[in-house]
Amino acid sequence: MALLADIDFVPELFLSYQQEVNQNQSAFFRSGIIAQNPLISQEFMKGGREIVLPFFDDLTGESEILSDVIGLTPAVIGSGRQTGIRNLRGRAWQSSDLAAELAGSDPMQAIAVRTGEYWVRDLQATMIAQMVGLFGAGGPLASSNAVGGNSTALTGSLLIKGMAKLGDAGSRLTALAMHSAPYYNLVDQDLIIPSGSTAQIDSRVSQETAEFGTYLGRPVFVDDTLPVSVGTGTGGTNVYTSYLFGQGAFAYAEIMPKQSVETDRNILKGIEILVNRKEYLLHPVGMAFAGTVAGNSPTNAEFRNVASYTQAFSDNRNIRMVALNAFIPN
Repeated sequence: MALLADIDFVPELFLSYQQEVNQNQSAFFRSGIIAQNPLISQEFMKGGREIVLPFFDDLTGESEILSDVIGLTPAVIGSGRQTGIRNLRGRAWQSSDLAAELAGSDPMQAIAVRTGEYWVRDLQATMIAQMVGLFGAGGPLASSNAVGGNSTALTGSLLIKGMAKLGDAGSRLTALAMHSAPYYNLVDQDLIIPSGSTAQIDSRVSQETAEFGTYLGRPVFVDDTLPVSVGTGTGGTNVYTSYLFGQGAFAYAEIMPKQSVETDRNILKGIEILVNRKEYLLHPVGMAFAGTVAGNSPTNAEFRNVASYTQAFSDNRNIRMVALNAFIPN
């Protein structure tokens, strides 16, 4: 099999390189926000459009006094289930898009880096689309796990209120994602330690270029595709939505489609084509997918629909994500 003239294409090597890029380049994987679970992967491999993810409730009630007359009363462990949805995605490229990468000593690695970085961005776009659906007006987490609003200024106090939204579980929120505009505003307020400083860095902070700095020891990821409501804030300012995450906020599993990668060549035009397919689960833990899907799997527009998810966990503290809505004060 050949991708470009006189260059052998090895699918297994290409996919190995690409997977490595996906794991190393994504700030959300590196920080532990997106977590992979072998049990979920096994369930995912069974097939089906929806994936059932069962869970057990925490143990509750007070302990009892031991007695040789009255026996202990067995308590029932509550349980429930989350419903995840299978993502079926694919993309095709012509060799003109990839030819510049072939100057490297390892063509497979060079191509995998280019396409791998694409899938990192695509996965994060899907994740953000799900967050929009979860926290949008009327969404299942719009009030329980969100703070701020159109008349709320971005301050350190708002960030603390966001952590406090989970009560005694607020310390589990270990990372912050925001648009570059509020990020630099917080830098200007001396609330974020810029990248390269070690003043607040701890073992949870991974060392990668996607991390711009830290807030109270928490890595801050900057992404300008995060939601912005233009001109809806006080004085006509933009309102930015930032997110606090805890480790394992999203569950992830991936399997290889029947043909995850294929190549073709139009000999009359001298054009080579690379087709890459992905089949994965990206699921916000504590939620159940309830959306309407027109195709074989949801589009990002369908994920952005506030009716796409319902809450599965009864305790909001176990849903490790909080939205912060605020405008930037002048």
